[in-house]
Amino acid sequence: MSLTPPKAPTKDAIVAANRDSWNEAAAHHRDHDQYKALLKGFAEPGFSMLDDVMTERLKTIGLEGKTVAQLCCNNGREALSIKNLGAASVTGFDFAEEFLAQGRELAAAGGIEADFVQTEINAIPADYDGRFDLAVVTIGVFGWQPDLAAFFATARRILKPGGRLFVYEGHPILNMYDDRDTGGPPQADESYFRSDPYRSDNGLDYWAQQDYEAKPNYWTFHKMSDVIMGLLRAGFALEDFEEFPHNIGSHAHMENQPHQLPLSYVLVGRKEG
Repeated sequence: MSLTPPKAPTKDAIVAANRDSWNEAAAHHRDHDQYKALLKGFAEPGFSMLDDVMTERLKTIGLEGKTVAQLCCNNGREALSIKNLGAASVTGFDFAEEFLAQGRELAAAGGIEADFVQTEINAIPADYDGRFDLAVVTIGVFGWQPDLAAFFATARRILKPGGRLFVYEGHPILNMYDDRDTGGPPQADESYFRSDPYRSDNGLDYWAQQDYEAKPNYWTFHKMSDVIMGLLRAGFALEDFEEFPHNIGSHAHMENQPHQLPLSYVLVGRKEG
């Protein structure tokens, strides 16, 4: 007698589970020194936690006088940094209210004007359509999106004509590898072409990389071609794409290898029409 494999969760179920898991994780993140450092940092005028690559690319695009949205902003640290770099306004969208509360706390620490909106990304209210010059996506966003086409359509919807989508993400080849340092050379343990979502019940404390008994979350695998073609099919013109060997997330142990993998990338699209 053969057993029927468990039914894969729907996209809506994945989003709901991930929202609950992220809200649960917020208290763990608040307890870490990294969060305390952000509170101290944003209390200083002009503070930015953006690295040189992101800073220079955004300056090249231009921030002065621009309205900026961050999609899946978490605690808003990038959005607040962008405001301090000269943006006219910043709005952070995220489905996890507990992390948005941290964003408001960070903004208050430095007297930084910013809006934080609780919403599932693909359900951003129509009031925001065509309002932004720039939409920003940073590390660890696409894996939480079971529907990339809807995500890119939303990004296009909220941008003004000629507005840009700026992506600075972890490279999808990292889905093949454990994000924890095992002490030896990186060893692939997953297929780059995996199509079913990966379920975890170990929590989302990526700062300390400590497990806890948690609500389930689901990570969706997307190839680099899925991302680029998703951008193009949504009606963006490709302006920039570059891969980098440096880590921007949880894979510092994979830098400086004899046969170096790409660990991050920048992707910029311009809204046409």
